[in-house]
Order: sequence, then structure tokens, then C-alpha cells
Amino acid sequence: MPKVTPPEPESSDFERLGRSASLTSRVEQLLRDAITTGRFTDGRLPTEVELAEQLGVSRETVRLAADALQREGLLVKIRRRGTFLNAPTLPDQITTPESTTIAYLQAGYQVPQGQTEPATPTINGLMLQGALEEASRHGLRLLVEHAAHTQIGNAFRNLPPRNQLRGVVFAHYGEEKLLRRAAGTGLPIVLLDHDLHLPGVGSVRDDSCEGARQAVAYLAKLGHRRIAFVNWRQTDLNPWRLDGYRRGLRQAGLPRRRVWEVAIELTEAGAKKAVSHLLALTPRPTAVYCFNNTVARLLIENLRLAGLRVPHDISVMGGGGEEVPGLTCHTADWYRIGVTAVQILLREATAKPEHHLAPHRIQDGQTTDAPS
Repeated sequence: MPKVTPPEPESSDFERLGRSASLTSRVEQLLRDAITTGRFTDGRLPTEVELAEQLGVSRETVRLAADALQREGLLVKIRRRGTFLNAPTLPDQITTPESTTIAYLQAGYQVPQGQTEPATPTINGLMLQGALEEASRHGLRLLVEHAAHTQIGNAFRNLPPRNQLRGVVFAHYGEEKLLRRAAGTGLPIVLLDHDLHLPGVGSVRDDSCEGARQAVAYLAKLGHRRIAFVNWRQTDLNPWRLDGYRRGLRQAGLPRRRVWEVAIELTEAGAKKAVSHLLALTPRPTAVYCFNNTVARLLIENLRLAGLRVPHDISVMGGGGEEVPGLTCHTADWYRIGVTAVQILLREATAKPEHHLAPHRIQDGQTTDAPS
């Protein structure tokens, strides 16, 4: 077999990288960006030796980065020929202005019996309605697919051909590997109700951190000095509320105690556990901020069963979600969030990804009052 002569490096060589503990991941990200922006116009990468020289790293570092992209489906290595872009990432597969369909992939999460999902049907419905009506205003069709979060990859693979899509909205989903692969197709991607900064991926979600900070400020203004927080146990999926709660305490000059932070499952049993914990504290908190309105409702029911009056003995405030009559809470415009997701997606066809945070507003109710 004749020896294959590697192509000459392009004149616009990569900028050499400085040393870093995450050098392989940096090379991986740089190559991914180059693929997404269509830098390898002939569909072929320079050799590992050439890339190592251009980047100022070892050949092994380049190989590991390329292997990771091959596992994601962005690259394919052919023995004795080289490394090539996989078919879905070639320029002729990228969306065209004539595309009339937006894919809306909504992830569902199985929860234990008796537990509620963090995103209520009300929130899901409002965001979908906003996205649907905004797509219609632009003469576009919204293709809605609902799947378990473990099956979103299959739903994405079963979408129409890439040249028939204007982009994809991923609702309540943030699995990095699939999203990197989706961005590698060249389609505009927007995350709805999630936040993950990746090249080619925009996002829009409610500003949970600021909402929590406002809740603490509201309770502090009423005169509360001991404010507890009943949080969802899976803090890694929404770390923003806890951060906002702590920030609100600092800004109000209020003390923070670890025992005032209670992490529970979103169930009746979880609410009972939280009430038992709070009632055992000395001194007892005079107000409680809850992860969402469902938790607040369950907490109020169990506080009353324990003989406490809300808000006379203890104030309770919700973090949004289901409609609970009379509940003091903060809430976002979920319809507008769905609208914004489609607007971002359409702009991203020709611009850099955007990241938006939707503000919260306080909704006064009858479950909070000055401490007695």
C-alpha cells in the first residue's frame, strides 16, 4: 500500500496552549469548537503529530482528546488514513434558512411514589405554550417529543434530518455528553429550565438564586431573624436556591445555622421530617422558606397538625410552582421563559449562544407575618 502523505497544515495554525492540569480537556474543547465552526473544510483533521506541534502539547494528549470526541460521535478514525469528521457534522448537514421545524424535547423524570417532580405540570405547560405560540408567530412548526430523561438521546436521534430543523430546545435536560454531540451537528441548541455553558448551546431559566435572595429579604423586612430553608435533597440539580438563601442572609446581616438548612425528598414524609426537625430546634426558627410551593403546602399542613398556627407561630414562604391559594411565594413568568427559548434559538442561527435568567417577583399571601 502506498504511503499516504499527510496534508500540509493550514496557514491559520492553532494558538499554542499553556500548561494546565486539564490540558487534555482543553485540547478536546478546542477541537470541538473547530468542528462546530466548520474549520476543517475538507472533513479531515491534521495528524496527531501536526496538532501536537501546533498546540504545544504531547501527541498522547491529542490522541486522548480525539478519542473522547470519537466516543461522542464527532470524529471517526480510519486506520492508515487519518481522523475524519463524522457524517452528521459535515457542513451540508447544517440547518438552512428554509427549515420550518423546531424540535422541542421535554425530559421527564421518574420519582418515587408519593414524590412530586420539581417542575410541576403547570410550569411545563406554560413553558410549552410560550414556545409553541412564539414558533407559530414566526411561521414555524414545533415538533414536541416527551421522553424519560434516559431516553432523550433516542428521541434526538429519531428527529427529522438536520437540514429540516431550525434548531432544538431541550427542556429540563442537561446531560453534557449528549448536548455536546447535539451541538456538534451545527444545529442551534437552547436549554430550557436548565443551565450548562457549552459551545453552541444557549439557555434560559428562572433566576432561582435571585428569587431565594428576595424571599429572605422579604422575611427579614417583616422582622424575622431566624429563617430556615427546607430544600430539595438533590441539590446538585438546583444549587441556585441554596446559594440565594445564603446570600440573602448575608446581605440582611442575619445569622446562618447549618441546622436551619433541611434537605428532604419532595414527599409528604419529607415534609413531616422537616417539621419534626424544625420543632426540635432551640431556639426555633420563626420563618421557613421552602424549595417550591408544593413543599410549602405540605409543610403548612404538617405544622398545623403539630398544633402550630401559620403565620402566627411560624411564617412559611414558597419558592414557586403549583398554585397554592393564599401562599406567600416568589414566582417567574414561565410562559415568557418558553417564548424566550424560541427567540434565542432563532437568533443563534447567526449569532453566538445567549444565556438568559428570568426574574422572579414576590406574590403576597396570608402565610407570612411579623414574628410574634
